[in-house]
Amino acid sequence: NYFCEHQHPNMTLFRSVASVGRSSLVRRTAQCTGQKRSMAMVPAPFLRAWYNVFGQRNSMYLGFIVGGCVATEFVYGNVTDSIWNSRNKGKTYDTIDWSKFADDDDDDDE
Repeated sequence: NYFCEHQHPNMTLFRSVASVGRSSLVRRTAQCTGQKRSMAMVPAPFLRAWYNVFGQRNSMYLGFIVGGCVATEFVYGNVTDSIWNSRNKGKTYDTIDWSKFADDDDDDDE
């Protein structure tokens, strides 16, 4: 075949590097197959129960996503507002003590 005999030198280099990487990946995979590891961060019974409640129907899953977004926004909004208010106490309109600026001289109206 003409194309197999007349390859670009960079393509030959790429194929040799790819085959070395592939063979080392196969070797590492073969070494690890004897080990049993649990990669799950959430226990299987919990996931099964979640799926039975929220995952079986699209409407329940969508409700879970929307409800999670609303709850996250509520918590995030309250936390950031409390941080903002604590850092800017006395600097915002709501927290200024307006009694300090009270004008006792109301004689200007006469």
